[in-house]
Amino acid sequence: MDINRGLATHPMAVSIIDEYRRRGEANRFAADWVSVDPPFPAGVFGDDKLIPGSYCNGGLMPLVGGELARAAFEHGREAYGVAQLLRYEELTRGNETYLWYFPDGRPSSIETSTSPDASPTDGWGSSAMLYALMEGLAGVVDTSSLFRDVRLSPRWAAAGCPEVSFAASYAASGAGLAYDYRHDEGKRLVALGIRAKANVDLHLLLPPGVRARSLHVNGRLLRHTQGNIEESRYIDARFPVKGNAEITVSYEK
Repeated sequence: MDINRGLATHPMAVSIIDEYRRRGEANRFAADWVSVDPPFPAGVFGDDKLIPGSYCNGGLMPLVGGELARAAFEHGREAYGVAQLLRYEELTRGNETYLWYFPDGRPSSIETSTSPDASPTDGWGSSAMLYALMEGLAGVVDTSSLFRDVRLSPRWAAAGCPEVSFAASYAASGAGLAYDYRHDEGKRLVALGIRAKANVDLHLLLPPGVRARSLHVNGRLLRHTQGNIEESRYIDARFPVKGNAEITVSYEK
């Protein structure tokens, strides 16, 4: 949460993300979303249920995982962010999500719950995972209101997805943004078909090991910049979309 709210510098963020991964691997957690590590000893809080590995005393929490994934997408650890979303998908294949899990992956239950104000299936973590999916992987961030100004950072290259259709809108106003993403490796081309009425700040993740040659919007060559975030390379440009826009990025290896 500190990372996603701008309280950590980029080097701090990378260090925090990598430490979550290191501890998850070292401790063989079912996921890296530990609430606190190491946990406090049993009995220290005067609650017999708040043993190490439960709830906020070392339990695995999707609300931590969603924030962790969102931070990873923003700080050059995109593949790690994808891995967290896929892990959550595995844990929810029974169409149930839990507020927290034990380190071995067992879900919380009424018997093990330590909070009188929370049920085992509270969906706080789902909103955090949706946050990571929408703003991190799909890369749609409404920077003003009604999708008038959008930071668009599709990162599907990190997930190995060659074709994606994505749409988001507000139910109350109907304002929204949609796009179709396509990566043609043979033609060395990434294309975006955007449907919106917005000023778009594009921050597109390129496939691994390539460099952009050109960017066109509706057939017109547009000035762009590109740079690295850790080992990941992005192309950046700004342009208005008044209904529909076709963006094509050609690249070279």
